[in-house]
Amino acid sequence: MVAAIVFIADRVTKDLVTATVPYGTEFAAIDHLVWITNIHNSGAAFGLAPAFALVFLLASFGVACGLVVYVFTHRDPVPADIVLGLVLGGTVGNLFDRVMFGTVTDFVAVHFWPVFNVADSAVSTGVVLLLLGYVLRRPKSA
Repeated sequence: MVAAIVFIADRVTKDLVTATVPYGTEFAAIDHLVWITNIHNSGAAFGLAPAFALVFLLASFGVACGLVVYVFTHRDPVPADIVLGLVLGGTVGNLFDRVMFGTVTDFVAVHFWPVFNVADSAVSTGVVLLLLGYVLRRPKSA
């Protein structure tokens, strides 16, 4: 359910930006803090390594398949499933763009960070929460 919500939010926001913001332009959404732009990214999250577009497409497909198999074959607590849903939804959101358009639409600019989108945010938040959960659950050394 979380993955579907993330995917839908990602598609709706990307479609809205693509339809209303000319490519390569930006406008202030929250003055001096957040801008909305319309750029295309062939690299990883936050525009990293654009020369490896095919690698990221294949990696996204592998991660999405792996997460689906894991979720359907393991029983985890609901918070873990929510976090995995964030990662899956974001991964599938950007995978969809890569397959359909060859690039990913990024649109949130804060000017001290690379431009990103809803899918990037979901994946990043999910990974940070997974790592945090691992650190908090790890048994303490005696």
